[in-house]
This record gives sequence, structure tokens and C-alpha cells, in this order.
Amino acid sequence: MILLRITSANLDETVKLNRKIENEIQRHIAFMNRHLAKYEIHSPEKQALQILKDHYLIQLPIPDPDWGGAIRELPNGEKVPVINTAQPRLYQYFICWHEIYHLTVDNLPVVSHEISTEFDLTERKADYFASQMLISKDLYPYFYHLKEEKFIHRAAICMDLFKAPYKAILIQLYESAITYQNTTLQEEIKANFDLTFSVTDWIRLFKQLSLDENLVKPSYTVDFGLLKYLAEEKEKERPDDRVYEETGQYILKLEKKFLDVKGKLERGKLS
Repeated sequence: MILLRITSANLDETVKLNRKIENEIQRHIAFMNRHLAKYEIHSPEKQALQILKDHYLIQLPIPDPDWGGAIRELPNGEKVPVINTAQPRLYQYFICWHEIYHLTVDNLPVVSHEISTEFDLTERKADYFASQMLISKDLYPYFYHLKEEKFIHRAAICMDLFKAPYKAILIQLYESAITYQNTTLQEEIKANFDLTFSVTDWIRLFKQLSLDENLVKPSYTVDFGLLKYLAEEKEKERPDDRVYEETGQYILKLEKKFLDVKGKLERGKLS
């Protein structure tokens, strides 16, 4: 995933780049806020899912820890986002907003756009947009006034509150620490930035802190959403049209395949 390319070594460079693109991203957020007025949904993660579902979202569990999602373009020109539900839910929410940036920015090449480990300016903009949509400006004072002594405990509480991944929280927090000239916190963030935790580690920590452990678990959702529905409806309307029949059969075949993958992932037979 893109966030994994950011380390304590290039954190300052990342923050400098964020400042260069901040005005552009804030303009896009203002545009999105006008668009979001039609959605009477108050949680950012659910807003993101609904927006993507309106764009024929496909959710599949893909056993690749570096693959977060992609945008595919169908023969009719329709842009279809694909989200990897084998990722923890916090990352899925982040990826959703990342994809929304790509879907809503004009003149962006979207054919086979991959979200993996690539790291260029467009991807950084999408990442920064995703962070801004999930994490409010209240992060710094909220984190700063938490009573827990351990840094990782305070970070986990923020992950739970803002529904955002660990590194996304730390990058935003580091930016605020620079703004407030809090060098102690800057050093603490850098000292903890490159820590690695398995899904099991995160689950254990979230349980210990009485947080929502489902946020750090994969959902393994298999859902073809509107695509499956439209294929079924068209097949009913035109039962003699083989194109719609074959499309419907293809979707069912893929669905069966990924339900099998889901079962194997849940039983620990794939990783």
C-alpha cells in the first residue's frame, strides 16, 4: 500500500509535499462537501462506501497485503472501483477515499489505475485527500490530552476515533506538531513511526483498550453491488440476448471464486 512507502526517514519530505498540495486538496474537499450534501450520512467512512457504491463498487478479498484497490474502465467507459476487503477495515476506508479522489478529479488517467506501492505526486494527493476526509483538525488536541502513557495506546485510540490507519494518524499528527513547534512530540512520532504490527497484534491491543477490534480486522466482503443487479435486470428484460446472459454468468462465476477465497482466508489457508 502507498502508506507503507512512508517511513521516519522520508516523513519530513512527505510533510513538505503535503504543504505544497494543501491548497489544491482543500479546494477539492470544498467541491466534495457540496457533492456530499445529497448524502444524509454523517460518518466519513460510510459516506465513502456509498459514493463508491453509486459508481458500481466491487468488493473482493484479494490475498495480497500490498494491493489496496484499483479503478477499472469497462468497455462502455464506466469507471469501476475495486476494493480489497482482505485489508483491515481502517485501510479499506482510507482506500475508498483515495479512490474517490481519482474518480472525482478531472483529466486523470484512470484505465487500470492501481493502488499498490507506487509513490508519485498524484498518489500522494489522493492519500492526502483521504487523510483529510477521515481525520479532523481536532486530532492534535485530542491526542495531546489523552491520559494513556504509552504512545501506541494513544495512537490506537485515535485510529478508533477517526477510523484511519496508523501511519495516516501519525503523519497528520506530525504536521500539527511542527505547526505547534512541539519537538518532543515530533521525536516521539519518529521513534514510533516504523513499528510493525500484525493483524493479531492490533486486535490484541484494541481489545486491551476496549476499542472496536473490527476496525483492524479484514471484512472479506464479496460484493458485486450494482453490476450484479444491473446484469440480472438486463437479463430479465432481454432473456434472448446472450451478451447479458454471459455477463451474468461471468459475475456469478467470479462471485463463487471469491467466496471460496473468502472461506480459505477466514480459515487461515491463504495469507
